[in-house]
Amino acid sequence: MRILSLIIVSQALKEFKMLQTNGMKKKKIKCPLCSAKFIPRFFHREKLKFEVSAPVHIINKFKFKSSNGGFQPPNIVSRSWVTICPECNYIIKFAAEMGKKDFINQGSKSFLHFREFSEDGKRYEYKFYNLEKPYKEAHYYNTDLVEDLKKRILKVLDDLELPDWGYLYKMWKGDAQIDSFKFLIRFLSYIEKFIASLKIAIDLDTVIEKIGAWYIPDEVKEKIISLIRIREKAVGKYYDLNEKDEELLQNTYIELTMELIFQEMTSLHLETANIKEDPQALDKEFYYLELKELLQNYVKNTLHINEETSHFVITMLNRLNITLG
Repeated sequence: MRILSLIIVSQALKEFKMLQTNGMKKKKIKCPLCSAKFIPRFFHREKLKFEVSAPVHIINKFKFKSSNGGFQPPNIVSRSWVTICPECNYIIKFAAEMGKKDFINQGSKSFLHFREFSEDGKRYEYKFYNLEKPYKEAHYYNTDLVEDLKKRILKVLDDLELPDWGYLYKMWKGDAQIDSFKFLIRFLSYIEKFIASLKIAIDLDTVIEKIGAWYIPDEVKEKIISLIRIREKAVGKYYDLNEKDEELLQNTYIELTMELIFQEMTSLHLETANIKEDPQALDKEFYYLELKELLQNYVKNTLHINEETSHFVITMLNRLNITLG
C-alpha cells in the first residue's frame, strides 16, 4: 500500500492559515496517485515519527532534514489527519497538529522554560496548534442531506392536514365518549372535505361518484364506499356497528392515510435523493434508518396508529423504493 508523504512544513503552514479563516473545505479530495475525486469516509489522527516529545531545549539541537545547520525548523508537524482513496487504497495525510516557532521578546535574561530554546543568542518557543479536518467526511454530507429531506417530508405531510384525523382516531381508541358511530360520522366528514379540496374537475353529483374518480387504489375506494353504506344504515335504520364494521373502519383509516402519505412523498423522489451530493457519499443504512424513524414518529404521534406501526412504515419505505439493499 503506497503512502503519500505529509505536506511539507511551508505548505502545512499555508494550509493552517487558510483553515483558520475559511473553516472546513467542502470539496472532494483528488487522489495524487489515480486522480480519483472522492468524499472521504473518515479521517483518523496519528502521530508522526518526528514528533517532539520532550521540552525542545532538552534535545540537543534536534535535527530535521529540512532544518538549516541543525537548528530547530521554523515549524514542525507532530500529528496528521489520515484517510484513504477508495479507488486505489492510496494513504493520504494532512497536517493535524503544528508547532510554530515564535520569537520571545524579553529584555532580561532568565533560564529557559518548558518549550523554550535558544538559537544565535535569541530565545524561541514552540506553540502547538490543532488543525481541523481538511475536508468534510461523508458523515457531514449524510447528516446535511437527511436533515434537508426531513424538513421537506414534514412540509408535505403538514400540507395534508392530517393531525385532526389522528386526534379523532386517538379519541376513538382511547376515549369511551367517542364511540364507533361518532368516529364513522366524523371520519367520513373529513374524507368528503378532503375530496372537495381536490377540486375534481368533472360533473359528479354524489360523494360516491367523486370517490370513484379519486386517484387512490380501488380497494381503498371500496372500503370507503362500504363505510358510507354503513353510515346510511346507522342513521336511517338505527343500525349499531358490529365488530366487523369496526375492523373495516380501522383498516380504512390506516390504508387511506398510508396512501395519502405515499402520494405526497412520491413527489419528493426520495429514492434518488443521494445524487444531490454524491452517490458514494450516502450511507444507505443511515439514510434508511433516519427516514424510518421519522415516519414511525409521525405515524405514532400524529396519526396515533399503534397497531403494526413497523409494518406500516416498512411497507411505505418499500413502496418508495427506499431499502437497505
